[in-house]
Amino acid sequence: MSVTMSKPPKPFKVTRDPKVAHGVRWRSSEERKIAKRKIEAIRRATEQAHLEHASLNISVLHSPKMMLGILVMMVFLGTLVISAFRTTPEVKVSTLPLQQNRARRSLQTAALALTLYRVHTGGWPSQRLGLYALAKNYGTSGWRGPYINWAYKDPWGTPYVYTMPKSPFEVPELYSCGPDTLPQTNDDIRVTEADFTCEEGTWKRPEPVTETTSEDLSND
Repeated sequence: MSVTMSKPPKPFKVTRDPKVAHGVRWRSSEERKIAKRKIEAIRRATEQAHLEHASLNISVLHSPKMMLGILVMMVFLGTLVISAFRTTPEVKVSTLPLQQNRARRSLQTAALALTLYRVHTGGWPSQRLGLYALAKNYGTSGWRGPYINWAYKDPWGTPYVYTMPKSPFEVPELYSCGPDTLPQTNDDIRVTEADFTCEEGTWKRPEPVTETTSEDLSND
């Protein structure tokens, strides 16, 4: 018994579309142009949206209500800044009268002490000792102090100025330099001759009394 073998089948060939490679279909030039036009349209639409948004913000800023609100806010902030910078000077100015009154009272006390010193010792303190001669006896005859026991500086930290008079018939110069701490300026606080008074006597030396004779009376 013979067996007749049939011819082997022909190999099966898979044909692929030349426009498709590895599952991805190749686009034609026309399709690529269409896709490019779509992408360009999307980009233009995005830019237009950005421009409309920016123009909307600008139009809001040009709104009268918005401009009025910004102006009010700027005025309010400017007022706060100015008030913050003016706080310290106002405090200094408000305390100035108190400091001036305190300096004036201290000077009047010193003038009274100087008058007592002169009544007791017969002269004013020397220029070298100054007001310190009122608090401590430096060997002066007739001294009955201490006449003062307070600081020798004014409220602004400057020593009180004392100048011995050139004539025994004048009062010494006594003053505070004031807020500017400079001598011989308009804000100096000074004492007057009327401040040199005390109950124990006067600082003025009595004028010499000339005796009148019978001849003087006869001449009159």
